[in-house]
Amino acid sequence: MKIAVIAIGIILLITITILIVLIVRAKDIKTSMLLRFRIIYAIMLSIGALIISQIIHIQYVEHDKLVALQNVTDNTPDTIKGRRGNILSDNGSLLASSMPMYRLCMDMRVKAFTEKDKKTGKTFFESNVDSLSKALADKFKDKTAEEYSAGFRKAFKERRAEYRFYNKRVSYLDFQEVKNFPILRRGAIQGGFTAEERVVRINAFGVLAKRTIGDVYGIVEKGGRSGLEMYYNKELEGKDGFKKREKRAGSKVDIILKPAEDGKDIVTTLNIHLQEAAERALMEELERDGAVYGCAVVMEVATGKIKAIANLSRTKNGKYSEITNIACGSEIDPGSTFKTVSFLVAMDDGKIDTTTTVSTEDGTHKFADRVMRDWRRGGFGILTVPEVMYQSSNVGVSVLIEKYYGNNPQRFIDLIHKTGLDTPLEIEIPGHAKVKIKNTDNRFWSKTSLPWMSIGYEVVVPPIYTLMFYNAIANEGRMMKPMFVSEIRGPLDSVRYIEPTVVNERIAKPETIHKMQKILEGVVTKGTAKGVQSKLFSIAGKTGTSQIFERGSNRNAEGKTRHQITFCGYFPADKPMYSCIVYIREPQGAASAGGMCGKVFKQIAERAYILNDGEVPAWAKDSIQ
Repeated sequence: MKIAVIAIGIILLITITILIVLIVRAKDIKTSMLLRFRIIYAIMLSIGALIISQIIHIQYVEHDKLVALQNVTDNTPDTIKGRRGNILSDNGSLLASSMPMYRLCMDMRVKAFTEKDKKTGKTFFESNVDSLSKALADKFKDKTAEEYSAGFRKAFKERRAEYRFYNKRVSYLDFQEVKNFPILRRGAIQGGFTAEERVVRINAFGVLAKRTIGDVYGIVEKGGRSGLEMYYNKELEGKDGFKKREKRAGSKVDIILKPAEDGKDIVTTLNIHLQEAAERALMEELERDGAVYGCAVVMEVATGKIKAIANLSRTKNGKYSEITNIACGSEIDPGSTFKTVSFLVAMDDGKIDTTTTVSTEDGTHKFADRVMRDWRRGGFGILTVPEVMYQSSNVGVSVLIEKYYGNNPQRFIDLIHKTGLDTPLEIEIPGHAKVKIKNTDNRFWSKTSLPWMSIGYEVVVPPIYTLMFYNAIANEGRMMKPMFVSEIRGPLDSVRYIEPTVVNERIAKPETIHKMQKILEGVVTKGTAKGVQSKLFSIAGKTGTSQIFERGSNRNAEGKTRHQITFCGYFPADKPMYSCIVYIREPQGAASAGGMCGKVFKQIAERAYILNDGEVPAWAKDSIQ
């Protein structure tokens, strides 16, 4: 084609040159005019030849190539986004869902704004801006009508291309209402109204279980970023479909090539009522104690289903909010709640029994170069094993464990491993911490490791693992894995049920379990957790208090000893329904696991009892919160 154009151009140039020479040499006007006509004719003939040659080239040379290009352009499909699945509570209530939200803007350069009314002489903008401002002020109540009007007038004067007249995103229903307001009802071309749509993830109950439910990246399509949103991202995210637009009967219609698939719905084990009760009780106690953070978790004894999980941390403004998943992610020394582990394995090993006694001496005992101290000066005298637990005697526990396992500490550690406490679990909360129990070949093992380990130091047990262990005691020795999701619902009512998982069928002999159950009941009725007792049912559990050591010090900025406190147990003690752990870090004032954590535990337990149709005697109603 290029060669033909060049050839015709050369011929045309030569022809014109010759004709010009002839014109110059012409002797009369008639001859000159005739030659000019011939030049024009030659030019038009050449242009015609070029057009015809181009048509021929397109029709026969480039036809197939252009048709193929057109097919590629016409058949490039548009994406249809699949909706992300919902996250539901145990009764089907909506916890998290994807919804379109809109950013409201106006283009203040629209020509129609300057059109004048013949009767009033005012521009369209001037005639309607005040009525629009009033409608927006009545709707959103964030500014006065005068403030809205001033903003519009300033933006109009500055000819703003994208004036965001409302700073927050609005729902679809709000968007539909606003688009009918004065000026805006004329749309984009005449009214300058534009709205940027963005699909966002909404938590229906606000901050309830926020860190457990998790969240997604700013753009929903990027998927889950934490919690269940991240763990079940593959199930929740939808699959994209495709469509193309074709002309049919004079109009364009969308042809669905592949329908989009919505993501599956996740049914959690969380109970909204228990969740609300747990967060409220924990919040009140943290505020009262001025603590740094805390958590509370409720587990169904028979299945391991997590019915409530609250994680609250103090923010810079002194308020408490769900920032991190403390229950699953914290690596803490469990303190005295670990004494239950120590005595359970020692009893199951036949080394001690409920009749075994030990002297707590004067409340101190020296192990190698370190002195172990009890919380009561002067000690408790001679105690039986249950009484050691009732009083939470450090000396009593450590002396007995050192006596029977001092020559073979690895056996004690192996017995702990055997319970399944430190079994690596894939809990449905990404980034959860693990239990860390060091062996005797660890380079940090020392002569004092065994006695300090026996009372909950030099070991790391996240709160949810401690709860799993106590839940096993309530469950007659059967250890259940903590579970957060019970169903995955797909299209056409298809459901995949997630069954409870047994971590260890029997953590100890039945007789050992029964003895420990009685001991834990005694801790509440006779020991350090007396304040946890309820008028409605019996409770069993164990308090735990430990010092916090960081960078070699257990003191805070004011020089005060830092503590973390716990109460873990189950209820009703005779027929366990739920187990629960409450953990609080650095409460101000005197740390009291029974008085602080126990209070939260009791409120949650009584609420759970009532929700499960437990009878509340008239005489007890005034004391139930």
